[in-house]
Amino acid sequence: MNNKKRSIKHYLILPSYQLRLVLFMSIVVLVGSIIHIVFLNYVTTRNLADSFSQTQIEQIWDILRPAITVTNALSFVILTLFLIIVTVLVTHKLIGPMLKVTGHINKINSGTLPQNELRLREGDEGQPLCDAVNKLQDSMRQHYVELKELKSLIKNEEASAKLDEILSQVNIEE
Repeated sequence: MNNKKRSIKHYLILPSYQLRLVLFMSIVVLVGSIIHIVFLNYVTTRNLADSFSQTQIEQIWDILRPAITVTNALSFVILTLFLIIVTVLVTHKLIGPMLKVTGHINKINSGTLPQNELRLREGDEGQPLCDAVNKLQDSMRQHYVELKELKSLIKNEEASAKLDEILSQVNIEE
């Protein structure tokens, strides 16, 4: 295993997507915190009204409000930091393999069949997709070999030239 330290840039593979997701989750937490404050205020005021006078309720609320505000603000900051870390790590495990598979498919699409199979890091998501790409690559390689064998059997110059043209469009790495 590689013991090099990784920078945050290493984990930000598609920063625009990852940061939008973090922003969305932070807004959800902020809205949840506001709803919590409003609900707590409503329930507290309603329940205290049964036992205390309006003046006493206002005094109690003046004492509790800073504690509630600070606790909610601190909870919001901690949850947001946690969401940032989780989002970056989870999306790194999802987006990294997707980009690697896309690059491999683009290479095949450009006419180059890579020598090596596509491999993902341990713990990355997308192994079924990786396996399917490897099967496709193997199948294409087999078809290419069969076409080369067929070319050697063809005696017709025109057909052989056409097959040469098709085969020249594919580059198999060795």
